[in-house]
Amino acid sequence: MLNGNICSTEISLNRRSLFIWTFVVVIVILVYLSSFIFMEEIEVVEMIEGYPDMLTTGLGMSPEMFGDVNLYHGGLVLLYGLLLASIYAMMLAGSLVTRDVDIGTVEFLYTRPLSRQIILFSKALSFLVMITLLWITIYLVSVALGALWVAPESFDIYNQFLAHLMGYLACLAAGGLAFGFSPLLNRVQSSTSLAIGLGFAFFFLNTIASMYEQLEFLKYLSIHYYADLSGAASGEPYITGMIVLPVVFFVGVGLGSFLLNRKDFTA
Repeated sequence: MLNGNICSTEISLNRRSLFIWTFVVVIVILVYLSSFIFMEEIEVVEMIEGYPDMLTTGLGMSPEMFGDVNLYHGGLVLLYGLLLASIYAMMLAGSLVTRDVDIGTVEFLYTRPLSRQIILFSKALSFLVMITLLWITIYLVSVALGALWVAPESFDIYNQFLAHLMGYLACLAAGGLAFGFSPLLNRVQSSTSLAIGLGFAFFFLNTIASMYEQLEFLKYLSIHYYADLSGAASGEPYITGMIVLPVVFFVGVGLGSFLLNRKDFTA
């Protein structure tokens, strides 16, 4: 059901973008996690306590978060890391499908003795490998920075593993969604624009749901809710999310395979 040549080729073609996005997310972590050292000096906790609850809850900036390095990193730093990583995941997954149609290689690739399912599943495997490498790097950087410099005595490596795992699963779900809708598109630019839009939509839906009780139902439409990074960083990962997020990935890949198999490239 898989083709190693397709998988390795896709990894090779996308390694530059993987490096760039990994570098960007790592820089975000370096800047914001390092900033925790200075929080006590400028009395951030006291400042946050004076803000309206609706604002601090919606932005994930509760006083408790600035007093605990694990909550700070998992619930705030990784929140923005996930925003970037999920956009990259959807852009990557979308381009894996739409690029062949966009540049015309579909006429060569899809006439070879390989079914469309094998082609898509092989591309999905390459996506899985690259997203795994991305989050392994993020975790290693976080541990090295947090446990060796920022807060050696309180940075919990295991709880941070849980938080990073949930971020990883959320990116898989985001990629699954991209695999699901990409066969409906014929341009890389279209899939990229949709990926950026969805990435910010997930973020804002979760934020709005946290700020307004009447709109709380919107959280169920966001991968950030199912990832529950703050809960994972506290050692209590959202079990339902650990199930839902991988399921979304596999369902999305399955849907993408179904739509791709029915698509007419001669039209």
